[in-house]
Order: sequence, then structure tokens, then C-alpha cells
Amino acid sequence: MPNAKLTMRIPNRLPRWLDALWLALLTVYILAGVAIVPFHGDESTLLFMGRDYHYLFVEGDLSKVLYDRATVRNDVEQRLRLENGTISKTIYGWLAWNLGYGLDDFNKQWHWGLDYASNSMTNRVPEPQLLDAARMTSAVQLALAVILFFHFVQLTLNRPTAYLASALFALHPNVLINGRRAMMEGSHLLGLMLVLLAGAWLLRERRWWAHAVFGVCMGFAVAAKHPNIIVCALVYLALLLATLRQQRREKNPVLETVWRERAVFILSPVFAALAFLLLNPAWWSAPFELPSVIIGMRADLLRSQVDWFGGYNSFEQGLQGFFQYVFAGEHQYFEVDRWAQFDVITAQIQKYERSGLAGSLIGGTGLAGLLCLLLALLGLVILARGSAIQADSRILLLVWILGSALVTLAVTPLPWARYYLPLAPALAILASVALLALASSLWNRSKSRSAAATRIHHTHTE
Repeated sequence: MPNAKLTMRIPNRLPRWLDALWLALLTVYILAGVAIVPFHGDESTLLFMGRDYHYLFVEGDLSKVLYDRATVRNDVEQRLRLENGTISKTIYGWLAWNLGYGLDDFNKQWHWGLDYASNSMTNRVPEPQLLDAARMTSAVQLALAVILFFHFVQLTLNRPTAYLASALFALHPNVLINGRRAMMEGSHLLGLMLVLLAGAWLLRERRWWAHAVFGVCMGFAVAAKHPNIIVCALVYLALLLATLRQQRREKNPVLETVWRERAVFILSPVFAALAFLLLNPAWWSAPFELPSVIIGMRADLLRSQVDWFGGYNSFEQGLQGFFQYVFAGEHQYFEVDRWAQFDVITAQIQKYERSGLAGSLIGGTGLAGLLCLLLALLGLVILARGSAIQADSRILLLVWILGSALVTLAVTPLPWARYYLPLAPALAILASVALLALASSLWNRSKSRSAAATRIHHTHTE
């Protein structure tokens, strides 16, 4: 195993303009595949949910989106509104309105009990113009997530790692498949990256307004997709631990300053709650009642998905799925087996994979997944022991990566690749750290052998 200290000593000698060029190239690649990404039924449902924009900003009728406990169980629109994030569907509704779509022009929700042809005949497949526009906005958010990820890795580690990690993340096939679609994953990953970068920035600034910015980012992230509350909690915990570590290391700290630095942490959840409520009008009628209601609704949703589609029956199956979708990176275009019988979807998949725009990663097979697992373990050891990594950054990275992995393994009930997407950036960092450490070790050994050969040559010539 290479020395854990080596990976952080790679020089940052690349000219700064290369950062912009590199990120522009990754952005172009992401956007280039938008038009040909295979269709998913959830795209219909998300565009169907865009009607909330029409209710709020065209009709100006808040009552149509407010939570109503008397009808929530039987109201499909209300249930979808509460179970899912608001960022994507608000953007899609705005797009529909700007493209001239009225409320009657929206497609219906996808019906998973029907085949593709039947859904198409019953107006459940979106209009191509709206679908393409919605996909582009999702892909733009994914591209922004990659840009933020690059800066997060640069801030916590170094630029060479940022280059390699951003490539592994942006070219991950499942990230591209889901981030390019008109679903929630573009917003989901953007919100996740905002929380990570704001947290890393807060470790440097430690000002009250930095806590406020961090809180707003958390509110946006949870409004984008509710499971982002996991990364919010983990980053918040890491910041608390880093602050306590710093205070314990200070000699003769001023007690008033210590408590002021601790008290300011209340700003983040306050601003997070305010931002989330602002972005979720349905909550305005019962903000204290809805958390327990939505937890129950999401639990019911997961149970129904497991009953309908089939989930993990044991911890061993869950562990196998974790390896399959995190390390082996198995591509998943659909979660319902019968979609393999839809000729139109098969043709779209074949065209997409022949295009050269479907991405690439270290994994893809069981053997490559094992290699990816070994790289991740090596990267984890280096992060834990690397002396060149700032202690606060180490805390943030380890709490986020390990916490996300453990929570995902514990709570994911279905073999669905998109449920593992939040781990893609974590894996990209671990693999990049390990690969650069190996490269640095090989380079140093090569230099040592060259220097030794030179000394021997000089000895013989003398």
C-alpha cells in the first residue's frame, strides 16, 4: 500500500484557465446526450406535477396546493405533491407555461399497470418539445452539480483530485441516465452539492452569515428531494464536530466566544426551515403536522413499491445490491422488468449506447466492481491518515462518506440504481484519491531508481 501522505503532495501547477475549460467540456458532454436518453415513466409523472406552477402563478389560487388532511389519501395530486420535492416540478411547470401549454395540455400521470402503447394512447407520454426542454433543465442542474463538486473537492483536497473526481462523477453512466431525464435527480444532485460546498466554505469562513447561507442551501436541497435531509444532517454533524475539535485545541479560550460560536449553529436549521417552507407552499397550512404525515406517506410508498416491484428480502441481498450499483456501477435504464419488452424503449437504449455519450466508469462488471471497491477502501484509509489533509476537511469528508454509505445500506429497500446516486460523488473522491496516491508512489519510485542508477553510473565512471 502506498504511503497515505503521498496523495496530497501532488503539485497544483495547472493554469487556472484549464479549470473553466475542463468544466465546460464536461458540461458539453452532459448536455450532448439529453435528446437521446431513454425514456422513463417518472418523466411523465414529474411533468404532470408541473401543474402546481399553473395553480400558483397563473391562476393565483393557493388553495389548490395547500395540504388538506380530509382528502390527502384520495387526492392523487396532493399525495404526489407532498411525497416529492418541488424544485423540478416547479421548473417544468414554468417551462410548460412559457412554451404555451395550458392546464388542459398537460399529459396525464404514467400508469405503471399499462404497457407503453396503452400509456401513449391515453395521453401519458409527454409532448416531445416539453420533454426535451424539461430534460435540458435537469441536465443543466446536473452540470452545475459537477461544477460545484469540482470546487468542493478542490477546497477540501486539491486540484488534481478535483479534476479526476469530477470526471468520474460526470461520466458515471447512472448519473448521466437519471440526471439527463426530466425527473428529480438533476435537482437532487445539485442540492447535495450545494450543501457540501457550503459546508466546506463554512469551515473556512465561520461567520454568522455563512451559517445562514449553509441553511438556505440545506432548505433548497431538501425541497429538491426529501432524502437530501440525510446529507444535510451529516454535514451539519461534521461542522459541529469540527468546531468542538477546534475549541478543545485552543489554549485558554474565552468562554463567551466559545458559547457564541456554538450558539450560532442554530442559524443553519432556522434558515433551512424557512427556505424549505418558502419552496413548499403546500406546507403553509400545517407546517408542524406535515413532517409526521409525510414520513408515514413515504413509508407507505416504499412498502407499496416493494410489494409491487419486489425488494430486498435479506441483508445479504441489500449488500449485494449495494455492491452492484455502487461499485460495479451496473447500468439501469428501468426498474420494471416488463419494460425490456417495449420495442420503443429497447431501440432508444441501443441508440443511446451507440452514441458514445452514455458515459464510462471504472466499474461495469463484477471484477471491475471489486477493483473499484479496493480503490475505495484505499482512498478511505488515505483520507483517514493523510497528514496533508486539513483536519476539518477530513472530518467533513469522512462523516459524509461513511454516514451516507451506512444510511443508504440500511434504508434502501429496492434494487434501484437511482437510490444509490448520492454515493456516486463519494466513490469518485475515494477512487481518485487512491489512483493519484498510486500514481504518486510509482512516480517517486521511478525517480528514486533513476537517481540510484545515476549515482552508480557516476561511481563507475570515476
